[in-house]
Order: sequence, then structure tokens, then C-alpha cells
Amino acid sequence: MVICIAALVVLAVLSIFSAKYRKWAKEAFDCVARRVTLRPCRTGFDEKVKAKIVGKLMKKNMGLARFTHKHFETMSWIFTIVFFVSLVLVINGFANLVIYGTCDPITGNCIFNPGGDPNRVLCPFEGLEPQVSVATIGGFMDIESAIIEGTPKVYFFGTTWCPHCRWERPIFMEITEKFKDYIEFKKIEIDLEQDSPDISVFNHYSPEGRIPLLILGGKYFRIGSGETIGEEMEKQVLTAILCKITDNPIAECKSPEITELINSI
Repeated sequence: MVICIAALVVLAVLSIFSAKYRKWAKEAFDCVARRVTLRPCRTGFDEKVKAKIVGKLMKKNMGLARFTHKHFETMSWIFTIVFFVSLVLVINGFANLVIYGTCDPITGNCIFNPGGDPNRVLCPFEGLEPQVSVATIGGFMDIESAIIEGTPKVYFFGTTWCPHCRWERPIFMEITEKFKDYIEFKKIEIDLEQDSPDISVFNHYSPEGRIPLLILGGKYFRIGSGETIGEEMEKQVLTAILCKITDNPIAECKSPEITELINSI
């Protein structure tokens, strides 16, 4: 009975694509239907499956064939349980994919995710190690091993109540606006967006949770504002780093003071 149920499902699917499995699927269906209604299986389908499997094993390994013949019922139960557990997980995965956009909404680890995951974004810089970075201009840290490929990702992480964030935010927004066509920019207010998928990026660069956190292309980052160097110098530092990671796309990148800063990075 056990192997008949599993075989029915498998063969029913296979019979859609190949006519040679339709006879077997019909026998499996008849066997399951009769056993469910407490009648004996007329076709002996389970015995046919057992004989076919054992016969093939005999050509390869007699010991394994004898073991399979002796424990076929137990192995059938194990196979059937594993089969239906797997089937339930697959159905659940596809349901999550339709509803949440990912087959695993808890961890976001989904092999099949053709449209991207709108609920969770893996940290794009998780392979980099901020702890081995070195200091550069304006209090920024440079992860020397980092290589920027494609459009640089630029982040501002802060909160609405943080005074240092309030100081830095308008300056950062003003400078990044000049590079809007050359970067991918995100501003995350952590107190308002605690469930933001980009929190993984914040945790990667600021594991102690300190703010504000500025990340420029993953390679350059700073925890804290630029208040100590002043507004004008902060603008120049941000401009210089953004020029460097975007290959000097705006005219301001060619100015003497910015060029000097770029060369010192």
C-alpha cells in the first residue's frame, strides 16, 4: 500500500510526459483505490515494483538485492515518508514564492528567486571585512581589498532623533544628489524602518549599532558625522570620494581642491 501511494504520484506525473508510464500509473491508481476501500490489490502492483527493483539489484550486488528483498516494506515506508515531506516542503516553498516573493521568507535563502526578493536584500558587501580597513580622508575608512564593480551603492543610515544624523543628513543629501545618475543611493532611518531589508548592510558595517553610518560603494565608510572637520570640508571629502568611485563624472571632480583630495585617498 505504501509504495503504491508514492508510485501513484510519481507515475502520474511521468505519464503526462511519456505514454509508457501510463499503464503503470493506472495500475497504481487501481491498487490504491482498492486498498483505501479495504479491498485487496488485484494487480499485485507492489510486488511487481519489488520484483523489478530487486531484479535490477541482483545484476549489480546480490547482498544488496537480498537486503532490499528482506526489508522492502520498511524501505517503502521510509521512501514514502521522505517523499511526502519533500512534496509538502516544495508546495510550501512555491506558495511562499507567490505570496512573499521568496520561497523562504524567514531567512531569504531561496535558490529559485527569478524576480529578486522584495522583502529581503542580502548585504551587497558581506564578503568585505570592515575591521581590516585603514583610515583615509575625512575620518572615512578604506577597505583596501574592495573592488567596486558596476554602479556604486551609497548608503546613509541614521535616525530621526540623532543630532549628529541631523547635522550630516542635509550635507550628504546635497552632495549625493550631484551624483544621482552615477550611484545607487539609499537613505535609511532606522527608527522608522526597523524591518528594512538593508539593515543587514548596517549590521555588517556597524555591528555595535552606532550612527550615523555612511557607506560609499562598500569600499569607503564612516561611523559618525563630519562635524569635527566642518561643513565645507565635509562636502569636499564626500565629493572627492564619490568622484573616485564613479570615475569623475561631474565637472567639480576636476577642481584643484577636489583633485588634491582624490590623490590623497
